[in-house]
Amino acid sequence: MTLNHRVVAMVGGAAKRVLCLTCNKQHNFRPPKGELGTPLPKAAAGRASSKKTASAPTSRAGSSAREWQTTVGERSSSDFLPYSIHTTFEAGQFVSHPKFGSGYVKETLAAQKLCILFKDGPRTLIHGRS
Repeated sequence: MTLNHRVVAMVGGAAKRVLCLTCNKQHNFRPPKGELGTPLPKAAAGRASSKKTASAPTSRAGSSAREWQTTVGERSSSDFLPYSIHTTFEAGQFVSHPKFGSGYVKETLAAQKLCILFKDGPRTLIHGRS
């Protein structure tokens, strides 16, 4: 359903805020959905093409993968502690996470936060919650 709107704010020649003439409320501008056989407006098409695509890993991701491989490698499953937000971890401990897999604690950050390096990269997780 297409509703009538009035432009309230523009930035750089593009509409940013509009007033809905049906319900009389303001919201951010959203371009209309394209109908079958008609191209999408430029704003919508540009937004869709700007999403990241899977490509070769960057040097940072590659170095994280190498670091994970050399540190975690093929350790025994008995070396890993099961991850829980209630458990307190220290730097250098090995952790087994149900979603991210095996990793090791690189460093403890602010209170109750730590950086764990998993195979797919580092993650900031919480720990030590009562």
